[in-house]
Amino acid sequence: MKFRACIVLMLAAVSSLAVGQHMSSSRGISLGAYTALVNDLSSLDWNPAGLISVRDWEISASNLLAFKPNEGSRGIFQMIGGSKRFLDYHAFSLRYSPGLSMEFVVPSTFRFHNGQQISFDKRISYRESYAFGYAYQMTSTVSLGGSARLRQEFITDTEPFIEQDTIARIRNIDYSAGSWNVDIGMLWMPRSDFSLGLVAKNLFRMSESEFPLDVRSYALRTLKTLRVGMSYRPSSVAIFTLDFDTERQGGLGAEWSLLESLRMRHGTIFGARYSPFFAAISAGLGWTYEALRFDVSYLHFFNRSGRTTPTVRDFVADGVKDIAFNQFTTDQLMLTVNVPLGRTREFLAKIEHVTVSSEVYPSSYQIFAYRPLGKARVRNVSQKPIEARVAFFVDQYMDSPTETRPYYIEPNQEIEIPFTAIFNDAIRFVPTMVLRAADVFVKASPVEGYDDRSQTRLIIRGRNDWDGDALTLRYFITPEDPDVLRFSRGVMSQHKEAIASAPKQLEKIQSAQRLFNEFASRLSYVSDPRNSKDRVQFPSETLALRGGDCDDMTVCFASLLSSIGISTAFVDVIPPERVNDAHIYLLFDTEVPASQSSLISDNSKRFVIRKNERGIETVWIPVETTMITEGFQKAWDVGAREYFEDVEIGLGVVRGWVRLVDVMPR
Repeated sequence: MKFRACIVLMLAAVSSLAVGQHMSSSRGISLGAYTALVNDLSSLDWNPAGLISVRDWEISASNLLAFKPNEGSRGIFQMIGGSKRFLDYHAFSLRYSPGLSMEFVVPSTFRFHNGQQISFDKRISYRESYAFGYAYQMTSTVSLGGSARLRQEFITDTEPFIEQDTIARIRNIDYSAGSWNVDIGMLWMPRSDFSLGLVAKNLFRMSESEFPLDVRSYALRTLKTLRVGMSYRPSSVAIFTLDFDTERQGGLGAEWSLLESLRMRHGTIFGARYSPFFAAISAGLGWTYEALRFDVSYLHFFNRSGRTTPTVRDFVADGVKDIAFNQFTTDQLMLTVNVPLGRTREFLAKIEHVTVSSEVYPSSYQIFAYRPLGKARVRNVSQKPIEARVAFFVDQYMDSPTETRPYYIEPNQEIEIPFTAIFNDAIRFVPTMVLRAADVFVKASPVEGYDDRSQTRLIIRGRNDWDGDALTLRYFITPEDPDVLRFSRGVMSQHKEAIASAPKQLEKIQSAQRLFNEFASRLSYVSDPRNSKDRVQFPSETLALRGGDCDDMTVCFASLLSSIGISTAFVDVIPPERVNDAHIYLLFDTEVPASQSSLISDNSKRFVIRKNERGIETVWIPVETTMITEGFQKAWDVGAREYFEDVEIGLGVVRGWVRLVDVMPR
């Protein structure tokens, strides 16, 4: 006759070996709110966007001591991991965390009808031993990040069976399930003293395997939550933090800088789902020694009775945001060590934003050696005042970076630093507009290297491009160009006897007249209305092409006059109601003293009295270069009439729509 058994399951009290904290760093535990301030490996739990604060390589390790009522303390190696920042705007991390686990033991008994009993323990464990994360710095103020944690669930169950019809036995059955839980975070730092963090916890779940139906009731129910965090730094010695999530739970904390290397922290954890509302307090210290950072923290819960005898049913039923931070987490003491590698020195300054305020025109590139090309907004990220220098560099068109003078910046403050650029001669031969990458560096540390680097874009115009400003038109004047010298010296040599026979006071005007007429005989004017941005020929090009427009002819004739020592000036006319009629013509200095102006003309409307470069009042003659084909006298007549109408009658200089720009001989 077969032996029949009656099986009775007796479920005893459930014990728990659970320990841990989702705040996987001592700094996070002691503050209680770390979402907007996190800057280390614990970003994987708090806010993955915080990984972007890692400097280079960084290794982190934590160990904790958990205190359970009536059971004493238990030391646990919590986690170890590494983070790496690469390509300036990216960061990646990996972590192994054996301490992030929960284990339940369910003691049970099988009793057969013949009185035989067999005891066994059902073990249920939940782990998050592996995690990785990635962060990307989108702008100087915004970073995004994502992290994924591998959640593993294990059940060791039993099954009774009858051996040889009389002896009852049990055998073990193992079940496992696994899934990746993904968090997405954002970190925004609109100001140097304020940051905002946002993280969606368990936003995605990717299952690798699941429990069978008969034990699926033990599977964890993952909760999706949204957490917002803020940090505010009112001074160099204090930081305040606040977190709150959609489960109506949060934290509040503060950090105080006691010394340059020592910080004190304290915080509290609160929430509507806790009893009491303020459920726990925390405190901690942070100490920095050279490149190493040591953090220690203590977390204490006010109501400890509900954390002594957790049941697996309650644990599973309530849902889980983080395996190790839950309704059964106990008091604990944690130590975290951060070891930066690679670029281990402290970086004192950070570039927040770069603005390039001007395009570069090869004709006037020299002005950027003393006039700012742009500015960089630099923040002091240290706890002490610094002096920061900004450097600017464009490969191929600069031989070395151009560095500014030192600028003083208070802790956690930012200023705008203007930078200049010394370009080399290669920029003069850019045929057409190009877009080049430019590097901006900031240096505040006393050691070699820079604290931060930012890349921007620089527009370099073609060598003949002009920005429409008469001040920069003078950079097209090339009196030392061989073609210009060859032309002017040839004319002077041809007419040297006629010029020598004229009175000494009229030598300059005689030379200018001969040069102009010879210039007119060889070149022709091409009508081309001046625009706000234009193309200008260099004098050698005008001579080679035997013609040009208004700007080309003015530049070329000014260069010829300058090559024989005659000072010139542009008359820049932009009528306020007729901007499209903007025009440029020329004045040149006869060097005839104002007291002898009658030597030039008895008609005062035909000349201009103004000071030369030596501060002496002399007679200047206006010349309209568009009348070049009509000869010198016609060009003089038209230029004089235009000047009288624009300046004397129209009051153009007084009203600001006529400007005289001196072109100094080179």
